[in-house]
Amino acid sequence: MRLGDPIIFNISLLDFIFFLLVLGIGLIVARIVAGSVKNHLIKMKVGELLAEFTGRILRIILYVFVIGIAISFLGVNVGAALISISVVMGFVLGFALGDTLSNFAAGFMVAITKPFKVGDYVDVAGQSGSVVSVGISITELNTPDNKHIIIPNKAVWGGSIVNYTHHKTRRVDMTTGVSYEDDLDLALKTTMDIVAAHPKVLKTPEPQIVIAEMADSSVNLIIRPWANTSDYWDVFFDLQKSLKEGYDKAGLSIPYPQTDVHMIQKVDK
Repeated sequence: MRLGDPIIFNISLLDFIFFLLVLGIGLIVARIVAGSVKNHLIKMKVGELLAEFTGRILRIILYVFVIGIAISFLGVNVGAALISISVVMGFVLGFALGDTLSNFAAGFMVAITKPFKVGDYVDVAGQSGSVVSVGISITELNTPDNKHIIIPNKAVWGGSIVNYTHHKTRRVDMTTGVSYEDDLDLALKTTMDIVAAHPKVLKTPEPQIVIAEMADSSVNLIIRPWANTSDYWDVFFDLQKSLKEGYDKAGLSIPYPQTDVHMIQKVDK
């Protein structure tokens, strides 16, 4: 530094100006670059969550790079400074943001594996509902009765995930029973006719009607028709009504549990 140069804390004014220019322009460029990469990934259809995650990580890396270059104009040893910053940030993030980082990492895994998407009906972390959004740290669901559920991604990724709408078709599993006095062949035929007549039951795969067990008060039948996933509940609820009405017309009875009580009276001689 030459004699007579204005200084600010032993730093020349020119160096300080360069520091501000590099810092300001660099941060703007880093933001633009990260945003462009994110938009490009979205256009490539890699998934909005993964694109958002990648964009944020890239922006952080570029910010650190820009700050490192900027402070070099202040006469700071960039290598030593970055190492010091990394150590401090590591301790801070490790102790203060442990759960946040876990959710962040779990969100990344959800983005990579794509076990579900927005609109799917899922069972995750003991909660069921339609996926509203999949964020970097949380997953949001809406239940059929319109409750909103927010689940940390660590809990989502750390347990089993059941996606009920992943496939286009689903099997509708039902059980019914007929009396021991009923004609089983008639029961099987009546049940198949009722199931096959439903307009939303698929022809392929064919419905399966079998005798499951001889229970205490009834002979139980397993009914397994297939339907489009969007028609699942329509088929399930419609068949409950149709089976009852069809059994009544065919003279079949649906037993209910009952107990016979035998009274023994002692007769004095």
